Amino acid sequence: MDQKLTTKQGREAWVKKAVEAGVTEAEARDTMHKMVSAFDSGKSVPKPSKPSSSGRKPKSTPSNSAGFYVSIPLPSAKTKVEVSTPLNAEISQLPLWPEVMRSLPNEILRSALFNARNRKNPRSMMKSEPVAVIGDGRISYRGEELRQDDETVWLQLVHLARRHVAGQLVEFTAYSFCKDIEWSINSKSYDRLKECLRRMQATGLDVYSKRLGRGVSLSMIPFFEYEDSETQKTLQHWRVRIAPELVELFGDHYFTRIEWAQRLQLPDGLATWLHGYLATHRVPHPIKIETIARGAGLTETNKPELRRLIKRALTNLINCGFLMEFNIHDDIVTVKRVGNHSSER
Repeated sequence: MDQKLTTKQGREAWVKKAVEAGVTEAEARDTMHKMVSAFDSGKSVPKPSKPSSSGRKPKSTPSNSAGFYVSIPLPSAKTKVEVSTPLNAEISQLPLWPEVMRSLPNEILRSALFNARNRKNPRSMMKSEPVAVIGDGRISYRGEELRQDDETVWLQLVHLARRHVAGQLVEFTAYSFCKDIEWSINSKSYDRLKECLRRMQATGLDVYSKRLGRGVSLSMIPFFEYEDSETQKTLQHWRVRIAPELVELFGDHYFTRIEWAQRLQLPDGLATWLHGYLATHRVPHPIKIETIARGAGLTETNKPELRRLIKRALTNLINCGFLMEFNIHDDIVTVKRVGNHSSER
């Protein structure tokens, strides 16, 4: 929602809204402090995207209880020395969500962008190729094939970025990042993390969303720094910038909050893909096993083997507390989610 943060009343209203969205007051005030600091320093921020060629006006920034989008004024380069000049440039931010959750746009979770194939198998290079999507929307991707371990890294990276103005650098240590995603703390994991981040840096992603009425084109990670350019030594703090255009895909409630502790209990692959996909539906509808295979980017075509893989993944979802039960009949999967879940669109 739009907020003027030049007054104490406006700042307190912003913090109150953040707390209502499930963020702790301490987190909200810390984020507020960073944004006010951005005002004071006069940092440049990305401009809002221009209207599409269709002539439609951009939708107004939504306000919602599951998470919220923030547009706040910032001084322009011309006026930052004129203290009395009104602050009128806009900046944007990802929605805020609780520490125990992670979030992604529904179009991503319902697609094969992060496919469920075995991460140890060779990965192909994709040249602006279409990616399967269940439901509305179209995705094309250019870069090295992404899998579920990449999605785990992406979820954590977006989580860290939510407390920064869109497009600002996010800093972390390899140790803290691997700890948060529950990878082993050793050089092998650090190298694996670096590989995931570099893989997502060399990408081109186009997402057409029916709800937005236009496409969004971005590089998933425009900037990644982990090494001193002069000494070639690994930096203690790595720095990453996420494409600010990602904020658009989080609008209109069309993102899903995922219970992080549940995901971390699951093996990377079909179980984590189904966890994300099913979380995008409050009441999941019946789905064919062929549709699951297509949406998860699986190459398996043998139906008995496909049924076995899906059954094993759904059993994992029961064991982690996400599902109450499931049934596979005539190659159609039906599930029942555990009640009182926090994953919301």
